[in-house]
Amino acid sequence: MLTLVQKNNIDALRDMQLPTPIEIDLLEFFKTGKFDCLQLGQTKEWIIHNFPDPDDYDADFLTEKVNIWTYGGIELHFKNKELYLIFSDHWYEGKLESSHQIQLNKWVFEDIDKLNLMYMMTELNRHHIDFKKKTDELGVLLRLNSGIELTFDNVDDLEDLDTNDFHLTSFSLVMENPYRWKKQKQR
Repeated sequence: MLTLVQKNNIDALRDMQLPTPIEIDLLEFFKTGKFDCLQLGQTKEWIIHNFPDPDDYDADFLTEKVNIWTYGGIELHFKNKELYLIFSDHWYEGKLESSHQIQLNKWVFEDIDKLNLMYMMTELNRHHIDFKKKTDELGVLLRLNSGIELTFDNVDDLEDLDTNDFHLTSFSLVMENPYRWKKQKQR
């Protein structure tokens, strides 16, 4: 059961239609970690009042029932009603799509077949985007100074595939997990 305040917030959400979509340049997002006005830690309520409508919504959007909001191929993930992740893996089986409220400048995502580790590291270096790299049993992870993490995997499970040929499977803006970057003890 929604309170009157929550119902009013849903009405406000329905009114957050913009005459033209917000433009998101993925190159700038990778460089800076900025996704328009969004920042990790913002509440659902703040986002409802300051950012356009997600693709599909209903009265459950302010509750804990709906923890992923989609904008085309971009997802906002919430925990305890706070934004903790801006994520995408939607190009993996097709193109990374814009939405009716967000227009994406796709940068390297125009040709998803190129998105292997070597190509992405070359593009990042070409645009002076610093990163650190970790290879482990989960695959390869690049963490950009902007807070963006890129995950690469052997998607076809090819035997003896060089890690440089691992394919980009997701990107996200997320707080750094220091345990993921700890050096493993040598056996």
